Amino acid sequence: MKVLTIYAHPNRESFNHAVLDCFTRGLKEGGHNIDVVDLYEIGFDPCFRLEDFNQYTGGPLPPDVVAQQEKVAWADALAFIAPVWWMHFPAILKGWVERVFTYNFAYMMTDDGWKGDVKDRVGLLKHKRTLIITTTFFSEENYKQKGLEDAMRKIVDEYGFQYPGIKDVQHVYFYAVSAVDDETRKKYLDTAYRLGKEF
Repeated sequence: MKVLTIYAHPNRESFNHAVLDCFTRGLKEGGHNIDVVDLYEIGFDPCFRLEDFNQYTGGPLPPDVVAQQEKVAWADALAFIAPVWWMHFPAILKGWVERVFTYNFAYMMTDDGWKGDVKDRVGLLKHKRTLIITTTFFSEENYKQKGLEDAMRKIVDEYGFQYPGIKDVQHVYFYAVSAVDDETRKKYLDTAYRLGKEF
């Protein structure tokens, strides 16, 4: 399978980068054809500018968006690895979604959709699946009992990926990375490797 991984963390010494390394190793050993986009490394601009808005009036897309869309179109499946910041993706990754999942590429809308009805958004992405791996500051108990996970499932998983057409969306959380013990962090890394190998 052709798997495109989008990675977002500024520190190459971070636990997130260790997750990326283990996941990528698993993908390789699983026989997958892979590509990795490190958003900080390439200096991706997350700001949705006038040049991006012009898509709605038939204007051309910016070259950096076209380059990312070519990678997305190449892939059979997508993976995302990032921390949770303010109950969402880091801005650079949220901006990647905003800029790359454009109208006529990731979705269209019926006439009623243009009138404000969300059910009339038509997904165009045909990927077999999307896997999201996020590290958190707060504990699993906080995420599950205080509704944080439910909120992210609705906004990130469903609206960000299922509405554009990807039916199989799996979101794996590595909770409270800075607070858990080394054994738990090792289990997280083992899980990242297994998720890649069994992708």
